[in-house]
Amino acid sequence: MEIFNLEEGHLAYWAAGSGAPVLFIHGVATLGELWAADLAPLASECRIIAYDRRGYARSGGDPVRSISIHTADAASLLEFLEAHPAVIVGTSAGAAIAVDLAVRRPELVRVVVAHEFPWRFTRHRPASSQIVALAKIGAFALLRRKADATEVLLRSAYSYGDGSSAWDAFPEEWRQIARRNARPALADFLNSIRSYPSATDLASVEVPVLCTYGARSPKSMARLVRLLAAAIPTARTQQIEGAGHAAPFDAAGNFVRVIADSFTPVVETGAA
Repeated sequence: MEIFNLEEGHLAYWAAGSGAPVLFIHGVATLGELWAADLAPLASECRIIAYDRRGYARSGGDPVRSISIHTADAASLLEFLEAHPAVIVGTSAGAAIAVDLAVRRPELVRVVVAHEFPWRFTRHRPASSQIVALAKIGAFALLRRKADATEVLLRSAYSYGDGSSAWDAFPEEWRQIARRNARPALADFLNSIRSYPSATDLASVEVPVLCTYGARSPKSMARLVRLLAAAIPTARTQQIEGAGHAAPFDAAGNFVRVIADSFTPVVETGAA
């Protein structure tokens, strides 16, 4: 683990390998460290970088109320490490930041792989089970039971099409990490389901964007991903076999293969 100092606070990050840079941006209530472990096979052919976002774990600080702040942090880290243009990979809220980097700082981005960014989630008729979950999350939040609210959120977010959830299969250590990071997790959730970046912002994207969804995810998530891709002129969609919302956990090998395929031309040309 290394530390990158910001003007306010710092970011804890991990880097391994050499070659084409790939930045991993973690989702709600997970850590960069877990990504680094799951996706380590990529280090044999590229330079992988993962970090704990502001407000989380070793990076610390107050929860971030705007995706744009996370985007600025990611851009600063890439510049500090001279790791650009990079393949930017994010899942869930991390995917929102990855897409926003393509909008705000395209010179730092070669390709974006955005897995299940729930853009405009509340505008697209959530399923009845999701409405129930939202009500429980709100109730727990009002009671200041943030850890309980986060558990409800994640059990719902990581649900499969058959009604089960990856949350119940996660190692207990992962669930405890999520509960300890409840405040930034809830802030992430609110940030990622809104209309940021705007449709106008997305229409300005010029770098390639791959919007992925899991074959095991509910059909409503695939629909959200397709709507996001339709708003980005350079985007295409791809289903990841064996995966749900927690793609690195469900199907790490398939997820790594999708990422590797997205930047194979970069590796072959020797770009760094």
